[in-house]
Amino acid sequence: MVDPRPATSFPDLLAAVFDRVMAAALALVPPLPRLQSSSRPASCRLVSAVSGGPDSIALALNAHRFAAAHGGTHRSIVIDHGIRPGSDAEAARVVSRLEAHGISASCIRVRTPAPLTGIQEWARARRYEHLLAEARRDRACLLVGQHAGDQAETVMMRLARGSGLAGLAGMRPVTLREGVPVIRPLLGASRAAIIASCDHHAIATEADPSNADRRFERVRRRDEIAAMDATGMQVSSGLLRLADAASAIDRALFRQFGLAGMPAAPEAAGYLVLPFAALQMPPVVLARLLASIIGLVAIPGHAPGSDELTRLSTRLCNKRPSTLGGARFTPQQGGWLVTAEIGRQPPCCRVSAGEQALFAGNWLIKSPVDAMIRYLGEAGSGCQGGWQKSRGWSGIPPLARRSLPVLETLDGAVLYPHLISHDQPFVSGATAQAECLRHTSAPNADGNDGQQSFSRRCLCI
Repeated sequence: MVDPRPATSFPDLLAAVFDRVMAAALALVPPLPRLQSSSRPASCRLVSAVSGGPDSIALALNAHRFAAAHGGTHRSIVIDHGIRPGSDAEAARVVSRLEAHGISASCIRVRTPAPLTGIQEWARARRYEHLLAEARRDRACLLVGQHAGDQAETVMMRLARGSGLAGLAGMRPVTLREGVPVIRPLLGASRAAIIASCDHHAIATEADPSNADRRFERVRRRDEIAAMDATGMQVSSGLLRLADAASAIDRALFRQFGLAGMPAAPEAAGYLVLPFAALQMPPVVLARLLASIIGLVAIPGHAPGSDELTRLSTRLCNKRPSTLGGARFTPQQGGWLVTAEIGRQPPCCRVSAGEQALFAGNWLIKSPVDAMIRYLGEAGSGCQGGWQKSRGWSGIPPLARRSLPVLETLDGAVLYPHLISHDQPFVSGATAQAECLRHTSAPNADGNDGQQSFSRRCLCI
């Protein structure tokens, strides 16, 4: 009698995709912030974001298995946004299910009230705010559960908005956000494989009603893709092929940037210098480079559009100082000095003695005393201060110094933190310290092509 079951089950295929992406992603993860750890962890530390749906449940199950097999640690976090009645009970159910399968899990409740509009964007921002903080505390990678269907929807939305090459590459399997590696191990998995995996483990899942709410663009695009697929157009697979092709071209482009001597990361003081020669690049290539440069020194509220980048290119070619996306471009000898823009409403935050705080999304600050963190340019010029004695401040251009963090103590004194980076000696003792965190969705900012090992083939068996 012939066994009707496939030789390889959906759960096995999902596990294989998960393991392949995780192994490739962990190989690309740079050393973690030195203010958290003086060396890279010997084993993997994983935090998975769980909503309770099949995608995130399958993510948690596979992360738990992967960590156990590789001598690492894993825990799941459920975020309760509090925007639906009964969300607290739902979160509690999800935590209980995970714990019943041997997975350490906890729930975090968002305390800030939801806005009347833009709820999905607000929820996403609050969710990442908490998840990144937890992963940073654990010195861990953050795992999120987007799958092949989500990737197709993302590319479809970006096509509709006229996105360029980077946008059409879709979501990357591994990115850095506020110094935390964010990994998407299920990008090569179909929803059918994910649901089959949950069924195999006999674990219940939750249904989010917003996934059927056509007020949201993603839901409308999902329905459109499904309708076209139903006619035999194979739109889903076409969108995934487009993402793979755009990603491959983008990787090649960044290799060329590296060979041409373009900066791949900011200095320890958070600034970089863009050579004047970059302005000789073809307009579309220059726009991609400028978008990457902006993301290295600032956290823009939104990714600059092609028209904005074109106008920026024109101003730079005319040697005119310019700002875009939270970055300031200033001509100097040898190239453009690119620094974070302080802005009209500069950020500030409190830090307690002996604690760490994230400032302006880019700086991890450790303070020996209770203090308020501000930009130096807001607090004063620093000419009368002691910044000259702080490690890492020597030789920093004055404009770059303005966008560095300083700490104002309760008695009004100003502390200039030692600047930490991976190519400088680690500072011990009770001094204030600051580390500029890396942010990038660019493929391999060092110019290598290590992401070739990633595969986003959809499991369609």
